[in-house]
Amino acid sequence: MSLWDRTLNALGVRKSTGDVKLEDGRLVLRELARAKALPQEPKEPGPARMTECARCGGRMREIVFTTAGGGEQLEVWREYPLAVDGWVCAGCGNAVMPRHISLEESLEFGRRGAEHAGGGNFDDAEFWFRRIIGSWPNYPPGYADLGQLFMARSDAAKSADDKHRYRRDAAAWLRRAIDGDPERKLLPVRVTFARALALNGSEAEALAMLAALGQDAGLSESVRTEADQLAKDIGAGKALFARAVELAKDTVLEPPGKVLTAHARSALERARGLLRDAREREQNFATCWYLGKVELRLGDTKSAAIHLEEAHSLNPDQPDGCRELCLAYLELDRVQDALPMAQHALGLRPDDASLRSNLALVHLFIGDVNRALTEVRAALASEPNDKITAALARMIEDVSAGRRKRPRSMAEAKGRKR
Repeated sequence: MSLWDRTLNALGVRKSTGDVKLEDGRLVLRELARAKALPQEPKEPGPARMTECARCGGRMREIVFTTAGGGEQLEVWREYPLAVDGWVCAGCGNAVMPRHISLEESLEFGRRGAEHAGGGNFDDAEFWFRRIIGSWPNYPPGYADLGQLFMARSDAAKSADDKHRYRRDAAAWLRRAIDGDPERKLLPVRVTFARALALNGSEAEALAMLAALGQDAGLSESVRTEADQLAKDIGAGKALFARAVELAKDTVLEPPGKVLTAHARSALERARGLLRDAREREQNFATCWYLGKVELRLGDTKSAAIHLEEAHSLNPDQPDGCRELCLAYLELDRVQDALPMAQHALGLRPDDASLRSNLALVHLFIGDVNRALTEVRAALASEPNDKITAALARMIEDVSAGRRKRPRSMAEAKGRKR
């Protein structure tokens, strides 16, 4: 009987099921229920060496019991990430775990995990980090590695739901690391933990953590500076702003007239609440501008204009601030107010074809069709493949040639009811 067959027999698996696969020093469990029968973390440390099988006296071979793998296996890994070192007997297939890895192995696993994390290969990084906690019970630095890894996953995630889920996992690992660190050797981890807490909405706990950290005499100056800055940022509403952007970013840049799904509207309304709270703490361009964009997407154009005017007053030479205020004015039929905004935006960024198109549109609404034609042709020459500019150019050409009545507002230009 082959080692493969003996191992399957020892694990109670029939070869025909394909539930387990041996590859490159790993025994990959491909069936979720069977994988969950093995603990991700040992309660007690295992032996460091095992050369002879207690069952048959055969030679023991080091192996990693895991759910890691590509393709369909990736779904099993993400549902139940398992990576525990152990042995399998070459004679009878007897499987034993965990193996107590050496300090040198731990350092190497940590190095390889950090290398994968730095390259954005988060599942591979988690595999190496889990081998550490799968061997060493209650090991705070191992929990810290996983917590920081999940914060990196959160930062790289696209959707607000994924970001929140990864941050929740990060906070859980980091809390375990800190709870297991009574001698306070993992001080920098507390800053990461405070950031996770703040971004998950637990600002009071985050600030308390940072305040306690600031009293620690053993804190390095670089970590102290980082902690102080994070506390200031939380107090200024930056965590609120970050959460709002996560919620709104998928829809806030869409055209104002596009129909919102119930889910998208709910996310925008939650973002609006967070931004209003952030604005109460500190008025700055980013918060006011983004709040204006959210209000515009929710259809409250008057409120949008108010907040975009606030943003413009805080930074009058920010081209995007001028652009969005110009468009808000156009939605409100305040064409004369829109003109200086469009002109100033283009003056700040003269090579931006979209800003030149906006100016052409304003001139069209005012009635200066020739100037509108000049500006839109220049914009189209700069960006000949831009579909929005091309459509605007056709409309202005039609007005100039008498084929279409000149629109005086955004509603008329888009055929909407006023």
